Amino acid sequence: MYEAPSGYTGKILETEVLGECRIKARGYLKFNQSIEEVKENQPYDPHHPTGEAGSFHDAVAEAMGIEPDQLEMYTAVGSALDRFHGVDGFFEFNGIVITVDVTANEHKDSYKARVIVTEEDAGNGFKESARIIAAEFKRAKDLGWTGVV
Repeated sequence: MYEAPSGYTGKILETEVLGECRIKARGYLKFNQSIEEVKENQPYDPHHPTGEAGSFHDAVAEAMGIEPDQLEMYTAVGSALDRFHGVDGFFEFNGIVITVDVTANEHKDSYKARVIVTEEDAGNGFKESARIIAAEFKRAKDLGWTGVV
């Protein structure tokens, strides 16, 4: 189970939970361009992330009731998607994308991503954020949505 050392910053937490994208923001990119850049620069196989990202990925797959290799997870930490669009990572399943923001700030009240992942939730095996992400995928499927939700 994940346990953050005291004095953790948001950036360190993001990196611990999601890993770091291989490409760093070099300037502004439109949202869809940022998504594509992130997909092309992953430090791990999106179907089988390593480390804590793998635990998060597997928790979401379990909450969805699917095999882990059916779900893709991408880290955007350090990329233009992170810096300019407020998205630390995202999950993709059957053409639907759910964005996430990892934060150490318990009082954060505004964000651009669909789902917030807190340090507390990471410490609890991502149970709450996995449940929310699974529900967002189900809702999108039920409504016939595709793309970024």
